[in-house]
Amino acid sequence: MLVKTIHKEVLMKSDLKVNELQELMNSYYQQSDFKKLLLVVNQLLIKDPNNSEYLTHKLKALEQLGRATENIKFLQHYVNSRSTDITGFLLLYRAYLERDDVVSAIFSLVFALSIEPNNEEVIYLLLDILQDINPEYKRVKINVMTTSRIGHLSCEIEPLFRSLQDQPQDCLYLFLRGGGDIANQYLFGLLEDFSNIIVDSFWINLYISRPLLLNEFFLAEFPYDNNLMLRGVSGDEIFVEGTKNLCHIYNTYPRFLELPSQDIALAWQLLADKNLYKEDKIVCLHVRDSYYLEKNMNRKDYSYHDFRDADIGTYKKAITELISKGYKVVRIGAETNQQLDLDSPSYIDLCIDGINEHRDLVEIVLISLCEFFICTTSGPMSTAALFDTPTLIVNAVPYVHPYFKNSRVIPKRLFQHDKEINIMEVCHGKTLSVNDSKPILLVLTNEELKDNGYQYVDNTELEILNAVNEFMNKVDNRVFDQHLTSQQEEYQKRLPDDFIYKESTSLICDSFLTEYPEIFK
Repeated sequence: MLVKTIHKEVLMKSDLKVNELQELMNSYYQQSDFKKLLLVVNQLLIKDPNNSEYLTHKLKALEQLGRATENIKFLQHYVNSRSTDITGFLLLYRAYLERDDVVSAIFSLVFALSIEPNNEEVIYLLLDILQDINPEYKRVKINVMTTSRIGHLSCEIEPLFRSLQDQPQDCLYLFLRGGGDIANQYLFGLLEDFSNIIVDSFWINLYISRPLLLNEFFLAEFPYDNNLMLRGVSGDEIFVEGTKNLCHIYNTYPRFLELPSQDIALAWQLLADKNLYKEDKIVCLHVRDSYYLEKNMNRKDYSYHDFRDADIGTYKKAITELISKGYKVVRIGAETNQQLDLDSPSYIDLCIDGINEHRDLVEIVLISLCEFFICTTSGPMSTAALFDTPTLIVNAVPYVHPYFKNSRVIPKRLFQHDKEINIMEVCHGKTLSVNDSKPILLVLTNEELKDNGYQYVDNTELEILNAVNEFMNKVDNRVFDQHLTSQQEEYQKRLPDDFIYKESTSLICDSFLTEYPEIFK
């Protein structure tokens, strides 16, 4: 009797109690009165928007009324709340196709197959839609790219495609753009030119909120993939395996990325105002400091990376030497809190006196075309790898070899209290202490070092000068002399087989090995 009384007024009232609405919902469902069922369920969902029972009843009502694909927002809500129900993904597939959104239709089928891998209907639908795009496609893989840091932007998509050059081109790769700003708009555009980058917050949030829902078969794993942490992989394992992957790729496969000639021409046109011309012998310079992250990434404390910073003043002798040999030295990078006291028309500091329009383009062109690049261990180093640019890494920390070819390195020296640490012992797995079994090689934060009495010491002016002179003599028109000295050969032999940079062809400068032989024994 209560139901009969209420259902006459259900269209008029919205203040019914939950139990009364639930009774109506069940009654209308049993009666197959889907119009009234939809009205009641909508009222229940106002009170409890994520209730899976209510969502299911609404979906059934919409299906029976022939309206199941009319509201994509509802279907997305349904999938978020009932993510292991293949029905929602199949309806999303239909809804997206009706709107000619083929990419989202593919995502829907991928997640449906992640739930039911052997569903023949869904397999057929996916293969059909893939072959409509390209008859060669037999599978699809997806991932979320990192765009806010230039190092990640550089070493995710490009090395993946570099490694696929000799593979059958039978897979469609789709990359969702992650949140935050884009570190370099021009580089992002270059990546877009040869890959499929999609902006869709729904699919990003679905993956981030439940990454294991996506079957590994459909994961486009990057060579160095921090997203694997969402799938339970430790940061140390990502660092070790990712570094090994990058070493293998950049020392095995040829360059993949090329710049359009019109972009290069525009860059030289802009650089002419800075007294820079394509006939010049240019050395690019990047010296990391903390100002950029403090200003632009202030929602997160990045001070744990401060031990990577360096004092630009210690580069003055090397820069002066380069200028005396006919080079123009161009400092690149974003905002900075350091300025070099050097007045020369052959030293151009684009951090202080930059190019506002097309700045991102100019920096990429300079890195790709310069005679060689001097940098610290920070994001632009990874950008140089894209173009196989000869690169000297100075003040390298934590202890690294460059993972790419055509490079050399001098590390910061490491002390524990007053005692200098033997670098060869670090390469062989020396741990932080008897009570902390973490290898120093895997310590990526300043706090862990300080807690155990360690500190890095920056390279001196003389160390940097000697390394630059050595490197300068190994580069001719961007061609790098890979010859090793006897000391470098001996050092290489002493590295353990499981050393994470073992496959890299880049080693420590001979000048540094000569200066500090006791820490390489």
